[in-house]
Amino acid sequence: MTLLTKALPTEALSAVTDIDLALTTGRGRHLSDEVLIAAFIGAITGRPNDDLCHALTVRFASLANVLSANARELESMHDIGTHVVPMLKLLKEASIRYNKERIPDEDILDNEEKLIDYLSARLSRENIEQFRVLFLNEKKILIKDEAQARGTVNHTPVYPREVARRAMELDAAGVILVHNHPSGDPTPSEADLTMTRHVKTALDAVGTQLIDHLIIGNGVHVSFRKQKLF
Repeated sequence: MTLLTKALPTEALSAVTDIDLALTTGRGRHLSDEVLIAAFIGAITGRPNDDLCHALTVRFASLANVLSANARELESMHDIGTHVVPMLKLLKEASIRYNKERIPDEDILDNEEKLIDYLSARLSRENIEQFRVLFLNEKKILIKDEAQARGTVNHTPVYPREVARRAMELDAAGVILVHNHPSGDPTPSEADLTMTRHVKTALDAVGTQLIDHLIIGNGVHVSFRKQKLF
């Protein structure tokens, strides 16, 4: 029995007979979120903490929500200690970088599933609305992924001329706009539609194509291109 299995609560161990084998043979997807949370926290602290794992699962409902929770929310949990929160943030950052590296240097529209995986890792379940811009070359290969703004729970200020100016600086042939809806529902608002039209007008003026606008929700997304919304 290793540190991971020692860290698991008794109930979790009865459901999964060999946690280590599952994790090292590519079958970790069969483990529940609570088991993974327990294993991770146990590996950090060196001891099982059934109460904390259960409390995290009850409050945040999923591992994805735990990783997306802000530091203040996590630090408010009883008995979480000083090392768990930074390590959870480290795991979130590792997930983002892993998914970004999976996007090949090819036409990004031919690899949309990997693109959505990356954007979901970065933006899904965030409690603040964020606006990002993906700048592409003439072959639709990603040049740069930049955060343009952070807003409130339901609004992010976007400046079309700044998006167009940055596209010119990077000599980008195309742009994909991306933002999240903290509510989890990616349905475009009227403000989203208006902003998209304004950005498209600014990009058209400098000869850059607006390729898509993606809204990321919780496990779901909307593509303006596919919905023919601009």
